[in-house]
Amino acid sequence: MKDGAAASIGILMIDDSVEAFMTLRAMLAPRRTGQRSYALSHTNDVADGLAAMIAGTHDLYLVDYRLRAESGLDLVRAARAAGVTRPIVMLTASGMVDVEALEAGANDFLVKGAFDLPMLERTIRYAMGNAESVRRLADLNARLEALVEERTRQYAEANERLTDQIAARELAENALMRAERLQALGRMTGSVAHDFNNILTALFGSLEILKCRLGDDVGPRIAGPLNTAVEAARVGERMVEGLLAFARRRPLAPRLLQLNEVIRDTEALLKLTLSGDVRLICDLADTLPQVLVDREQFERALLNLASNAHDAMVGQADARLTISTRADGPDRILLLVGDNGPGMSRDTLNHAFEPFFSTKEVGQGTGLGLAQVYGFALQSGGSASIDSQPGQGVRVRLVLPVAAGEPVEAATSTGPA
Repeated sequence: MKDGAAASIGILMIDDSVEAFMTLRAMLAPRRTGQRSYALSHTNDVADGLAAMIAGTHDLYLVDYRLRAESGLDLVRAARAAGVTRPIVMLTASGMVDVEALEAGANDFLVKGAFDLPMLERTIRYAMGNAESVRRLADLNARLEALVEERTRQYAEANERLTDQIAARELAENALMRAERLQALGRMTGSVAHDFNNILTALFGSLEILKCRLGDDVGPRIAGPLNTAVEAARVGERMVEGLLAFARRRPLAPRLLQLNEVIRDTEALLKLTLSGDVRLICDLADTLPQVLVDREQFERALLNLASNAHDAMVGQADARLTISTRADGPDRILLLVGDNGPGMSRDTLNHAFEPFFSTKEVGQGTGLGLAQVYGFALQSGGSASIDSQPGQGVRVRLVLPVAAGEPVEAATSTGPA
């Protein structure tokens, strides 16, 4: 309905019969319709009619069922497909096409020659009311779909956050359990190592007294077993050192060190440990502050990690071990030692730092290498962690504190060495 004082209803009749238009115009003349006002226009061209319908220049459209060689039903379908929502009334010569008209998208229909003015006005009012109801229903459906989509998105986001929280909680709980297990193992290991060290001290003392009493003239039948006993005691001594390192009870001799310098000094020994089967890559920061750590234990930790990487990648093509350093915040240095080997399962990862835990064959390792790394890092005031998945290698992270008074400068990588 158009705005204005008269508020007339604009109607476009799309019909190839001028006589039908003249009849309808006379029927809707103001003197016959009383206070109601209708602005009736006409076209017999289907393309013009469709363009007018799409433009929405009228309040209602009267479409003839037959438009010369074209079908009014096709015109209605095309208009609805183009998004036309204004009311459409189909003009037919027979009431047999009512279902077709409604299925095509018409709001109502009139049989030519079988309606009077009151029926015509009722049909116009019904069609306009029906179209308005359809429009409101479409708007309601659109708002409902938008609301459902928004709520679905909110529920999905809430579920994702909940899933992330559950996963984070599980990770935190697993980390706490590992830390508590390692702490308990550390206490137990420290006690065992202390008692074992006392036994070794007595054993070494007894062996040294025996060697002194026997002198240098002892024959091979006695010297051989005696030397074997001494060597076995020394193996036990190294095991005790590893246990004490894990338990953080091994006496350290910390001093100010530049980690990059120590790594470069140890590079030849690292390559010897890797025995040419694994390519060593050093990706060291340009500038790093000093750390206060035990150099011997740091070098041993590097060698243990290199040895583990070598054993894990035996026979692997393009095996690589990468050692990198960089600043990690204002007061920490991060050392990353990573390989491109077979990686670790979740179960192996959960027990990797435990003393005597090993995936190697019996007799091929003590299972104290990673335990020593873990104990050294914690005893030095830092931390150690492992990131690994099957088939994606192993990355060991050692975080060591900067020595007091040493500012961390912005560090850039020198690239592979």
